[in-house]
Amino acid sequence: MTQLTNDTRALVPVFNEYGEAETLVYQPDGVHRLKGSPIHLLESACLYYGSSIQGRIEAARHVLGPHRKTPVVMDWHADAVFFPTIAKESPDCAWINFQHVTGIKKFGNGTRIQFLTGESIQVPVSDHTVQRQKQRSIELSYAFQKRFHSSTLHHV
Repeated sequence: MTQLTNDTRALVPVFNEYGEAETLVYQPDGVHRLKGSPIHLLESACLYYGSSIQGRIEAARHVLGPHRKTPVVMDWHADAVFFPTIAKESPDCAWINFQHVTGIKKFGNGTRIQFLTGESIQVPVSDHTVQRQKQRSIELSYAFQKRFHSSTLHHV
């Protein structure tokens, strides 16, 4: 299996000829088609890095407030923050690593997301939604990086 890392750009849902969920994983060495939904692959990656996706979502909501479509910090260094394009429960939900996004443009009935590599993907949501999700991911990444790199510990 291809390991998700901070270099992973996007997890895009597709379905095989039997209607089973698969994911296009945009990696530095190309696009890989893996079995399982994006949320399943992200859950596995979160567990690999030490927590469940639900734990990551709860932590993010603690920082950002109780929002829907909460971004997920895949690893605790806050190097890889993925945001969902729509509700995470939807089989059509793609997950985007905000650090690789260079452009967001309205395209037809959806949005084209441009990556640092020059690649782009299309998602069936508004450009405003993608911009807002990217901004929330930036805020989350900054908040966690600030905490992790702080020289003082916060005690409750």
